[in-house]
Amino acid sequence: MIRPALGADAEAVATLINAINSLDGTPPANPMTAAVVVRDLIGPQARALLLVAEHDGQVVGFATAGFIYDAERHADALMLLDLYVLPDSRRHGLARALMARLAAEAVQRGSGCLWWGVDEGDDGATAFYRAIGATSEGRFSGEILEGAALRRLAAKHD
Repeated sequence: MIRPALGADAEAVATLINAINSLDGTPPANPMTAAVVVRDLIGPQARALLLVAEHDGQVVGFATAGFIYDAERHADALMLLDLYVLPDSRRHGLARALMARLAAEAVQRGSGCLWWGVDEGDDGATAFYRAIGATSEGRFSGEILEGAALRRLAAKHD
């Protein structure tokens, strides 16, 4: 079952977010909490779309996404931020169902595409995305400006 997250799901979603942010073997520098999930993803001022995958009454997966403007397509785009299903709950169609629900949200909103990045070397994810019809945009490098570097550049604003 795929559905929007509820307040009662906050602890489970925080645990899943911490799991995806620990895939490299190290715990996240800023662990997610249920309070932050409620504030940023479920509450009245939700900053992104949060869907959960429920199996046997338990939240076992989630997807977060946000709408952005895509100047190339002259339309909104729905950008997938995170997609995660617990390892023991994989191979049951939950990730596909989460992506299908996001695709439906994108189409309903008139978006030109559903877009996301894939971690380099994540062959399992790449195979899954190819199986649902996604194609590669070619060579792409994600870049991020954060912390001191972000503040340093912001300070140069006139």
